[in-house]
Amino acid sequence: MSNLKLAVAVMDIGTTGVRILVGRITDKGTPKIIAKAETPSSGVIDLSGDLKMTDLNRCVSSAVDTVLNKTGIEIKSCYVSISNRFVRPVFGSGEVVIVPPAPITGLNVGEVLNEASNVVYGEDEMLVDIIPVAFRADDKLLFDKPEGTVCSRLQLEANAVVAKADVVARVTRLLGDLNIKVDGFVPSFFASQKVFDASAFFLSKDCFTVIADVGGASTEISVYYNGIPFAFDTLPMGGNNISRDLEKVFSVPENKATRMKFEYGYASRNVLTANAEIPIDRLDAGSEDMVEVSYVVDVMNARIEEIAQSAFKMAKDIMARSGIFKPVIDKIYFIGDGIVNFKGIGNVLESVIDAGDVEAVDKGKDLGIKTSFTTALGMLIYISSKIKYGRRPSTVINRNETGSGDKADGGEKEGATFGEKTKSFFGGVKTSVKNFFEKLKS
Repeated sequence: MSNLKLAVAVMDIGTTGVRILVGRITDKGTPKIIAKAETPSSGVIDLSGDLKMTDLNRCVSSAVDTVLNKTGIEIKSCYVSISNRFVRPVFGSGEVVIVPPAPITGLNVGEVLNEASNVVYGEDEMLVDIIPVAFRADDKLLFDKPEGTVCSRLQLEANAVVAKADVVARVTRLLGDLNIKVDGFVPSFFASQKVFDASAFFLSKDCFTVIADVGGASTEISVYYNGIPFAFDTLPMGGNNISRDLEKVFSVPENKATRMKFEYGYASRNVLTANAEIPIDRLDAGSEDMVEVSYVVDVMNARIEEIAQSAFKMAKDIMARSGIFKPVIDKIYFIGDGIVNFKGIGNVLESVIDAGDVEAVDKGKDLGIKTSFTTALGMLIYISSKIKYGRRPSTVINRNETGSGDKADGGEKEGATFGEKTKSFFGGVKTSVKNFFEKLKS
């Protein structure tokens, strides 16, 4: 069978299901999507944020099988999303001397990232990534990408991202049982950033921006300053809370409450075309009652307002904890399939949040892909952009093509743990970067 050289596979494990994207990396280093799959589920992550391994196993198996059956692409390794709640930043720095002075290359950037990874963290944590905060060339701050700038010394200030080791181990073990290796983990705030990089969201200078990614059981809050991740946290509230409110108020089964949420997905009364009465089969009454649609909308609207207000408050709180005691949020965007598909959501958000520029955005529509794939798309863009700095391609095999050998280029040794891969990535950047450019030439 034939390999897909320089391909990246990503798996987004969210509170509403599992999504997979596979991209072939072009000569320009950008991904071209060649396979996708989605297995919706409300049981993968519960309201406490805990992973339900049985449901997760089922969802992952279904999504992987869908990719194989529809495209012939077999996923042997992939990158996996990880919630903001399971990660934290640790400050790190690095420096590389360039003798004689010369233009900065991707290899130099890989080397300084390697230096910045030497940080101290807890025994119950693992290093998963490095966030470049500021590059300096001969002590001069760089406002663009460092490559090409002539200097004799490249410096980097960064945040090393460390994750809870038990969460990493559980996901790695589950995928291992399905014969899929973990290439690495991508924090949610990184994925959101990469989706928005191509828009005008981060173009304003000296600007604090917030992305509130509303999922089913939780909302990922990420604060950025000039497009760089600044602080992040997780709000334990999302779209599933709306369904539970309908279930309690109208005394209906869970599946009926969820159906009501989708059938009458209005966030405010002023977008209703008609206030008709609908039948409700109440469990407590044992009979059918008639209620106005506006009543259903009011119940949902109350929870949507609470999610918006709580997300805005949490953003300000985490900024204050980070040393910004008079936080000013210039923009806040709400994304995620837990909330943005409601009609009239913009009106609700503007009415409850006192901010300079509030907008509800469904970035999935702007990017030509379903809203539920927004995080997965951000992961794919991010990892593809990091291949030239030492990230390894995924092991992806096209069973519909003939060829020789099943081992993908850049694959890890058999049985390598995620910790070994992480150490290999930050310790062997030079070799990986050189291999990347050699593959592009060939």
